[in-house]
Amino acid sequence: MSANIFYNHQIFTPENWDKLGLNRGLFFGESPFTTIRLSGGSFLGLNHHLRRLARSIYFLWNSDFKEFEKQILDGLKSLHENEGEFYFRITFVKNLNNEVDFFIYKLPFVDNEGELHLEVSNTIKGKGELPNYLKIGNYTEHSCELRKRSCSELIYFNYEGELLECGTNNIFLIKDQTILTPSLVPGVLDGICRSFLLDFLRSKNFIVRETKLLRDDLETCDEVWLTNALRGVRAAHLLGTRKLERKFFKEIDEEFITFVRNYDQA
Repeated sequence: MSANIFYNHQIFTPENWDKLGLNRGLFFGESPFTTIRLSGGSFLGLNHHLRRLARSIYFLWNSDFKEFEKQILDGLKSLHENEGEFYFRITFVKNLNNEVDFFIYKLPFVDNEGELHLEVSNTIKGKGELPNYLKIGNYTEHSCELRKRSCSELIYFNYEGELLECGTNNIFLIKDQTILTPSLVPGVLDGICRSFLLDFLRSKNFIVRETKLLRDDLETCDEVWLTNALRGVRAAHLLGTRKLERKFFKEIDEEFITFVRNYDQA
């Protein structure tokens, strides 16, 4: 007996599955991706994003990124615009006939985030086996909880009480002008903006520590920064009901933006 798929009132056999666009991302959550911001004609951190994709598809499927790189660059070129702000997402999938492919999603980026209000998530994260660089498109648990909470982002801890990250951001704590961020333990994404910010801060001789952080560190810090590749670095306004400072953030914000824009040219 052969496998079949019933879809849109038709039966599809394996030789016709390519017409459906079904893939292991839909079936099993295997959809490694990266998000890039096109800002003023420049793809910010493009080389880092391509390296992430290369490592991801090799880890999941033992696939060689070289056969896709030119196609991706051609796709980005065809979608490029010299002015404006845009969100790009490059997602890899493996179809049900075991063929690896990708798509590029583009839309205008409008920064309407507003003031950042953080709450600690009710979900406790466990340890896993996935590498820190792997970014997979499954945010269901985060989205469901976020809808129930009157906040803009959730902060996660693991069962050992270690601070990990937020739902779609890495996290930095600032206390007495010392900048702290969780080490890359399981459950912490090796985010591209996280990496850029660490490089920037160290180049300016700020005191920076990648370390184990606990609930007390979060509750006693002066500032909380969030980072992701689309929105860059932002300072939160509220942690629960506590108003956070933003003084140190204001000192580095503009210079960091310039640093990121020039990173690949350095």
